[in-house]
Amino acid sequence: MDNTWFIYYLFLMLIILYLPWKRRKRYAAKRIMKKGKINNSQRSAGKIMRELAERFIGKDVYINLLDGRADGVIKEVTGNGIVLENKNGVQVVNLDYVVKLREYPYNKKGKRSTITDM
Repeated sequence: MDNTWFIYYLFLMLIILYLPWKRRKRYAAKRIMKKGKINNSQRSAGKIMRELAERFIGKDVYINLLDGRADGVIKEVTGNGIVLENKNGVQVVNLDYVVKLREYPYNKKGKRSTITDM
């Protein structure tokens, strides 16, 4: 009997912690998609992200997006997008949705190591 209450409590805590995370994610996506003025700080942030992405051309990268992840070798950086090539084919990622861009870490044997950040 005690185990069932523990399971119910654990399930309730997971729901309570998951809902605000989902809401924050939706709010961030709405803010970006919202039509309106783009102020100078947002324009300069886009330019900075494009310049930073150009540093990684030809390298294997891991990209955190607002609603997911992408990885692959950067082939080119265009006005507002990145062209990635991986084993599944070619992907195009919009720079407005990029949260974090980093080079893929490799272990001593030259294989990709796992990334554990969220």
